Amino acid sequence: MADPMSLLQVDPYSDEFQQSPFAAYAALRATAPVYQVPDRGFYLITTHALVREVLHDPVTYANSVSSARRTEPPPEIAAQIARIKAQGFAYQSALGLSDPPRHTRYRKLVQRAFIPRALAWMEPIIAKASRELVAALPAPGTVDIVRTLAWPVPVYAISRILGLPDSWHEDIGRWSDAATASLGAQPLAPERWLQTERDMIEYQRRICTELDERRAAPRDDMLSVLVQPDPDEGALTNAELVWFVRELMVAGNETTTKLITDMVLRLSDQPGQWRRLHADPARATVMVEEGLRLASPAQGMFRRVTRPVTLGGVALPEGAVVFLSFISANRDETVFDSPDEFNPDRRNVRHHLSFGQGIHACLGNVLARMEAAAVLRELAQRVDRLEVVDPAAVRYLPSFFLRGIPELPVRVHPRREPSGSA
Repeated sequence: MADPMSLLQVDPYSDEFQQSPFAAYAALRATAPVYQVPDRGFYLITTHALVREVLHDPVTYANSVSSARRTEPPPEIAAQIARIKAQGFAYQSALGLSDPPRHTRYRKLVQRAFIPRALAWMEPIIAKASRELVAALPAPGTVDIVRTLAWPVPVYAISRILGLPDSWHEDIGRWSDAATASLGAQPLAPERWLQTERDMIEYQRRICTELDERRAAPRDDMLSVLVQPDPDEGALTNAELVWFVRELMVAGNETTTKLITDMVLRLSDQPGQWRRLHADPARATVMVEEGLRLASPAQGMFRRVTRPVTLGGVALPEGAVVFLSFISANRDETVFDSPDEFNPDRRNVRHHLSFGQGIHACLGNVLARMEAAAVLRELAQRVDRLEVVDPAAVRYLPSFFLRGIPELPVRVHPRREPSGSA
């Protein structure tokens, strides 16, 4: 009998896969849930149970992964890139690519700021921003919902938390794009490579100025918390903090932007869901959970095997790299009935893995949920529905690591007041 793995040929870097990976992931779940990607140096882990197994064993599966995550620049511009990078700080891992004890120190610095009680002050601010942005939508009219709503809300929120000026919003978007451009992506054009490196140097210089100002005159913001010395371990340097702040900045806007955009696309042809949201705006909470499951904006995370181990019947050597596919686990037929359907009423709507689990679970999950729910509630008050202009033309980012729609033109259908209302 033929080895199932020999019959499958899955390339996460192909355009076909990056635009719609679901059939390939379903085949892998059924026949090769631990799949060695040919010539790519890593394995895809695709079932809910196996992804959870890895997430809850951070000793065997380390978070510090230096290979496979990013594509490499072409050799002809390597020297130029090296010269640009030399103008800034060399990369140092923060939360996203570190393990204890380093990870513990970083997480301890910020986790109190992201628990529900600590974020309560942001709720009215996010609600106000959502209300103003939704009210500004042309009704009726056509807009790119990414630029007019899905992107501004989370950028505004993370700017307030970090303490960055409102005038930086466009820059934060540009820096975030540069930071994530090569993650699980097809090779960038040479000029795009060079521009992403220039953008990162600009970011470092500007954020260093802000950090130095907080040391001299602390404020009531996250940057001021980060520059304070730890009683036992001292203070983090700018060389460390530029990478930590970049991670908070990117994570603080990328997930929510991609989630809101994907939900707008998903709800475009579901007037029944809009009607139920109109009748009960509190339903936004479960709609966000189901949206997270299906969108999986962070499609997964890499881990490095620290000792020989068997996972799903496959022997993995020490040093092997695995990609935990949240987007596949979230459509696992053994966990979710009719997994491709948008059903906020499913009994296990919160059992998705979109924020990971264990010690490396996403710190910003409360904030992302708060932002997305606020946007849905405001839409419920003012919009009958949002209709995607051309669903067939929708394109996702060229990445198997991040899943998002960079632009989404929609028609805004205003909500009509009931007859006889004041």
